[in-house]
Parts: sequence; structure tokens; C-alpha cells
Amino acid sequence: MVATAIKMVLAKSTLVNEVQAVGSQKEALQFLKSNNVALAILDIELEDSDGFSLYKRAVSSGFTGKVLFLSAKQDKHIIRTAAKLGAQGFVNKAESLEDISSAVEMILRGYTFFPQEHLIASEKDIDELLTERELAVMNYLLQGLSNKDIGEKLFISNKTVSTYKAKIFEKLEVDSIISLAKLVKDRAVF
Repeated sequence: MVATAIKMVLAKSTLVNEVQAVGSQKEALQFLKSNNVALAILDIELEDSDGFSLYKRAVSSGFTGKVLFLSAKQDKHIIRTAAKLGAQGFVNKAESLEDISSAVEMILRGYTFFPQEHLIASEKDIDELLTERELAVMNYLLQGLSNKDIGEKLFISNKTVSTYKAKIFEKLEVDSIISLAKLVKDRAVF
């Protein structure tokens, strides 16, 4: 539904020639390889992967277009991860369709579109303490996924997930998923 609504609003833009929607990571990678795409709008929370991993795989396969990430979450570390990956923008799905359209038009004109208050770094930012992969594992842990499910999404083994989990707990000085969730909630800017 979100893709259909975005497609409808972008069809009105004079800067957008064509809008295509795909339903899976495999379709997205194939489409990005086969077509000259100026801007990809990627959802961070995908069923068969996450948008960050998909973007990295697309770039390694030759994608050179711009990217706008969408998410139902507006956690500071997610927005900063998007920016660190080289994305041109981030929009929360709760925003209006006009905001998404504005973001697309700004990006196509050469600007970026991020909630600026979320990009200001401080010593206490979780994303400064953890690596990109540790952040991905942490996000999945907070969603309640098992080590096996996380491993499948990130294309790593269960043992590797366990290692990342231990490193996350050590770096953030927590001893459980519950205390991790509380820490993330306390440090997030909403």
C-alpha cells in the first residue's frame, strides 16, 4: 500500500519520469542491475533483508544512483547509519506523502533530505560506539528476531550473530535485550 501511494504522488512530479515498484530484495537487485535508476527508495525494514544490506549489495553490483531510505522508525542511529552509507535522504513513513515527494524532488535536484536534529553527533551516540554490522544486529535483536533469523537476513552464521551480540552487550555495558532496549529508548531522540 505504501509503495502504491508513493507511486501515485510521484507520478505528479515533473522531475520523475517513471516509477517502478518491486516486492522483494531479489527483484530489486535485478531491477537495479538491469536499469539506469536515478533514485531508489528503499524501506529499511524488509521481509527478506534490510534496506541497508540491500543498498550495499546494489552498490557492489554497480548501482550508482541516489537513495532515499524509508522507515517506520525514527531512531537517531538508523538515520545516521543511512547518512554514513551515503544515502541522500531519510523519511519516516509516518510523514505525509507530500513530504516524501518533497524529499524525492530535493534529492533529484542535488540536495539531501535528513531530519537534521538526528545527525548531530555526541559522545554518547550508540552508532558511534558500534560498527555498522553491530547496529544491524542490534536492530534485529530489538525487533525480537532469533540469532538464526538474524543470520539469515544478514547472510552470516548463528555463531557470528552470537559474537556480535556479545560485542554489543560489552560495548554498551548491558546484560540483556531488555536492558539494551531501555538504553536505546533512553538515548533515542523522538
